[in-house]
Amino acid sequence: MDLCVFGVDDGYAEAIIRGLRASFLTEAQYQQMKNCASIPELKSFLEETDYQNCLQADNPQIPTSILRQRLKKKLADEFEYIEAQSTGTLTKYLFHLRCRFMIDNVVNMIEGLKNKIDIEILLSNIDPLGWFPEIKNIKVLEGDDYSSLYRDVLIDTPIGVYFMKFLEESIENLHENRTLNDIQNLFREMKPEYIRTSLKKMWLEDFYLFCEQELMPTSQEALLELLKFEADFKTIQVIYNSIGNRDLNTAAKIITTRKQLCPTIGNLYPDCEKMYLQAMTLDALREAVKGCDNYRDLLKDAPDPLKREEFNVQTKTLDDIMYDDECRRYALAFDGQGSYGVFYSYLKLKEQEIRNIIWLAEMISRKLAKNHPGWKKIIIPFSHLGK
Repeated sequence: MDLCVFGVDDGYAEAIIRGLRASFLTEAQYQQMKNCASIPELKSFLEETDYQNCLQADNPQIPTSILRQRLKKKLADEFEYIEAQSTGTLTKYLFHLRCRFMIDNVVNMIEGLKNKIDIEILLSNIDPLGWFPEIKNIKVLEGDDYSSLYRDVLIDTPIGVYFMKFLEESIENLHENRTLNDIQNLFREMKPEYIRTSLKKMWLEDFYLFCEQELMPTSQEALLELLKFEADFKTIQVIYNSIGNRDLNTAAKIITTRKQLCPTIGNLYPDCEKMYLQAMTLDALREAVKGCDNYRDLLKDAPDPLKREEFNVQTKTLDDIMYDDECRRYALAFDGQGSYGVFYSYLKLKEQEIRNIIWLAEMISRKLAKNHPGWKKIIIPFSHLGK
């Protein structure tokens, strides 16, 4: 029934996103980029693609950091246009998609302030997809009181609910006789990746609940499967990255940290939770996930995290393997009609395309030989289809 009424409010926005699918770079274009001998040549090539307007005003010797910012700004502009055509539930849904980028921006701002980086520099480097006006209010507080920053400043941001929950959970984990100094030291010393992962876990669980409760059945079916996979991806990442982590020097600390960071949704949760929380080797992780989807097959080629010193640019990392499977799933989402899944998939696939371009730009900057394995480490959206 929802297919009959989807077009009334959301048909135009869906038509825009499906039209934008034609803007993705093709395998032939990627091959041409690989043949570029310099950054000016790469920039010149990109000016002949859909990225034309966002690059023409820049210097030919554009740094990769500026190139990334320009590509992200183009994506943000497209997304803002789609938001402007949305109403009701779709508007709320698109806002949820942007929250992930807002989290990245706030964490980067806080870490930059801790390292005494000028706020104007930090603001100039934020991800445009995660821009919100209140981000300009984030500043160093007297005495570097980061707990007050979370409580008094971030609560007024669009993602304040996640920061408040994070603050409450972090304080609860301190000993009973905690003091103000204990709380301040906790947030001063906390690593940004821990904060980022915790907040994104909360966001993912919240987004899943929104899709489950607010969306029509066709959108639910498409999105809940994608989000379950993403939750499983995050869980596997957390377990994998904590294997052999020297900062987690006891089994109890490893399990506690994993439990705090692993999403409580997905195909792995709760049936496989006990096994993956206790997995201390890659083989144990493979065994823990063997019953779900094709995760054991995905992990069979993952490098051993206990041998990180052997990793190099040629190494096909866990992220590479998971992104490859992720790309295939997001591309298939375009086969369905009348579903919000295409908006999420478009955003994720464009992020992958930007990663590809920046990776190739780095390879070109290094002037690596064309037979170097690093040139193959890109994942081309929609290239899986028809294979």
